[in-house]
Amino acid sequence: RLSIDAWKSDWGPESAWLKKFDESLRKAREKGLASTDRFFKECEVHAREGRRFIHFLRKTSSTTRGMQRERQLDTFLQIFDLLEVVLAEVKFFEVKLDEYAPAVPYSKISDARYYS
Repeated sequence: RLSIDAWKSDWGPESAWLKKFDESLRKAREKGLASTDRFFKECEVHAREGRRFIHFLRKTSSTTRGMQRERQLDTFLQIFDLLEVVLAEVKFFEVKLDEYAPAVPYSKISDARYYS
């Protein structure tokens, strides 16, 4: 839980993320291409670290078999709460990365054809 709290962005509630992202991107662009690249790299690293937390939480849920029923239920509820937080943030950053820096350019339709 502490690691996830340290990982979370300091952008406030989820409703403010879009504005904070746009502000951060604008500031990075004002500083130039290297700063913009660094900003997107940081977003990518943040999303990747979030994916690691998701994998860890998934593994943790499978280790509750020997626990008492009440403790097992409590553990599952904590994992669910943490997943809710991590998934929202990971998805936000992955969508923004895809929007601004897609892995496959929008102009590429297939390996044989490009639109410009």
